[in-house]
Amino acid sequence: MASAPSVPTTLGGQAVVEGVMIRGPRGAAVCVRNPDGEIICQRHPVQASSSLSRFPILRGVAALGDSLSQGMRAMIWSAQVAAGQEPEEPSAASLRATTGLSLGFVSAFFMLAPALASRRLERRVPSRRFGGLIEGLTRVGMLVGYLRAIGRFPQAQRLFQYHGAEHRAIQAFEAGDDLVVDELHKYPNAHIRCGTSFLLTTTIISSVVYAAVGAKSIGGRLLTRIVLMPVIAGLSYEAIRLGSSGGPLQVLFRPNMMLQSLTTSDPDEGQMEVALAAVKEALVLHAEPLNGSA
Repeated sequence: MASAPSVPTTLGGQAVVEGVMIRGPRGAAVCVRNPDGEIICQRHPVQASSSLSRFPILRGVAALGDSLSQGMRAMIWSAQVAAGQEPEEPSAASLRATTGLSLGFVSAFFMLAPALASRRLERRVPSRRFGGLIEGLTRVGMLVGYLRAIGRFPQAQRLFQYHGAEHRAIQAFEAGDDLVVDELHKYPNAHIRCGTSFLLTTTIISSVVYAAVGAKSIGGRLLTRIVLMPVIAGLSYEAIRLGSSGGPLQVLFRPNMMLQSLTTSDPDEGQMEVALAAVKEALVLHAEPLNGSA
């Protein structure tokens, strides 16, 4: 029986319906407050890390796939708990289908749609060298507009509060503070490894990559956007990895932190309590043997 590894120095996560999911190298934990006010938690251990985790860029693609799969499973489970239902584990087929649809929407809206929408603007520019910049600005505009639009819904506002609670709980853990609600008040809602930060980073990196590729016909343009998606995702992962390590590179991520004002809100103490419960549950996975059960 393998011994448990040391406690991780960093954690990831996301907000879910009335709760928070926290991810670590050994798996993910989800904690949700049900209609009776009780915090219900679930842990999903993983048996081994992907062999791609050793290779730059490829590890970013693998991490994105794992995050999408874990996040969708957590979102489905949390919605059931928050509604007072008996949660059921989604089948592998339904999970793949739901994840694929979500990824397809994100790809179509944030990658392909800006490529089409910017075509008319590019025709008015004398030099095609600015095509990548125009497409990038179009993509940023669509991203900000989308986040502002969904932020008007009460359900999204609750999700954004839990998003802020998740970031504060992770920052408290990474700083070595006691995992209690009082400690979380001093932390901001933004975190450099946030998914919102990832979206903006992919927007910037894609603009550079597409500008290097050069002008294409409409069919060629859409094809390159699809083919280069994994490359851009991998490069974005590496950029955020470098930025989160500290130093002068953090200055470049200030726009990412500012954008999170659209996807995070100040949480109440009950929401921070749920986020801390998720962090503690995730750490339990690191106190168990590799073949232990949750």
